[in-house]
Amino acid sequence: MRYTDEQIKTFMSRTTYELELQDPKPILQDLGVDYKEIGYNSYRMNLRGEKTPSAFISLKNGKWKYTDFGDRTKSGNIINVVMDATQKDFKSSLNYCLTGLKCKNYLDEALQTKTTATYLSDKDKKRLKALKQENQQKEKSHTVSKVLNTYDVSTNQLAVDYLRSRGITKIPPNFKVITGEYQNKQGDIKKVFGVGVLTQSGGADIHFLKKIGDLKTMSFGEKDISFFKNPSSQKVAVFESKMDYAAAYQQMPLDNVNIIIANSTTNAQKVSEFLKKENLTDNVMIFNQNDRAGYKFVCDVANSAEIQQFKSINYNTMSEYGKDVNDLLLDGEKIASRIELRDISYFESISNSLESIHQMQNTKPVTMDDIKVANEASYIQSKDTELQK
Repeated sequence: MRYTDEQIKTFMSRTTYELELQDPKPILQDLGVDYKEIGYNSYRMNLRGEKTPSAFISLKNGKWKYTDFGDRTKSGNIINVVMDATQKDFKSSLNYCLTGLKCKNYLDEALQTKTTATYLSDKDKKRLKALKQENQQKEKSHTVSKVLNTYDVSTNQLAVDYLRSRGITKIPPNFKVITGEYQNKQGDIKKVFGVGVLTQSGGADIHFLKKIGDLKTMSFGEKDISFFKNPSSQKVAVFESKMDYAAAYQQMPLDNVNIIIANSTTNAQKVSEFLKKENLTDNVMIFNQNDRAGYKFVCDVANSAEIQQFKSINYNTMSEYGKDVNDLLLDGEKIASRIELRDISYFESISNSLESIHQMQNTKPVTMDDIKVANEASYIQSKDTELQK
C-alpha cells in the first residue's frame, strides 16, 4: 500500500507530537548526559562540556522543547537532543527516543495494519489530552519550592503594617506569615516570605509585602487549594484569593462557615471536585474578581459541581471592572450588602460576552465600551430569566 505525502506527514507529525508530550528524563539518564532538574518543568543539560551549561529542554505550551542558548542553531525536541549528544542521524535518534519513552510510531503502525485512516482513536485522544493537561499544570507550577516556617501575623510588624494598608486589621485565624524557598531558572535556591495560607497538599500560597519584579504572589509546592473546615456547618464560602478572604473577613461572620480558597482561577476544577467530595454544594457563596477570568472561574466551578443557584458578590460590571473584594473594602463598600442569590445563567451570559470580546480583540485589553456591551447582555439575560419565572 502506498501512502500519499500528506498521509505520511500526518503520521510523522502525530508521532513527534506524542514524543514531545513525554518527560525526557529517561532518555537523558540513558544517554548519560550531565543534566540538572530545574523544578518540575525543565532540565539544564551540558551537551558540549561547557563550564556553565546552556542547553535546556523545558515545558512550553504543554510540550517539551529543546533550546541551546550557547548555540542558537540548535533547537527542537528530544530527538534533536539525542542527535546533538550522540551525532546519530534523525531516523536512529527517532527510534531511540520512541523505544526509550515507549511511544507509538504511527507510521509504522499504519504500515503494519495497512490502514489509511489518519484520525486518532478516541482512546488515544483522551490519553494525549490528559498528558498535555498534566504537562500544562507542571508548566504553571513554580520551580521546586517548599515551606520553611510559619508565624502568627502579629509577630511581624512589617506584615501587620502591610495588611493594614490593604484595610485588613482583623486577621483571619488561618492567615500566617510564611517563609519558604524556591529554585530559580538558573537552579539557584532563593528564600522569600509573605502573608498567606497553607494549602491542601502541604504547600502554601503567599502574597509578597513588596513585589519581586513583576511577581506579587507565589506558590510553594504544588499550586493547590486551601480548605478550612467547620464541622458544625454545611455553609461554604469560595474565594478566588487569600486577600479576598481576608477582606471579606473584616465585615462578614465567616468563622461559622467552611472556607475554600482557590489560590488561582486555574484551580476551578479542584474546587468543584472538593465541593462534591465534601457534600458542600447546597449552601454556597462564591467571591470572584470582576473580570473575564473571574466570571469564567465561577462558571467552571458551578457547572462542574452542578450548582444552579448560589450566593455571590454583586459588582457593577462596567464601572467596577477589574476590582475584587479587597478593592471594595478599600472603597468603603459594605461587602455583606453586596451578597445576592444568582443563577449560573447570569454568570454564563457575562462570561460568554467577555470571552467573545477577548477573541475578537485577539488578546487586546478589554475597553470600557466592551464592558458596557457585556453589562447590557447580562441585564437582558437577567430580565429574560425573570420573565420565565
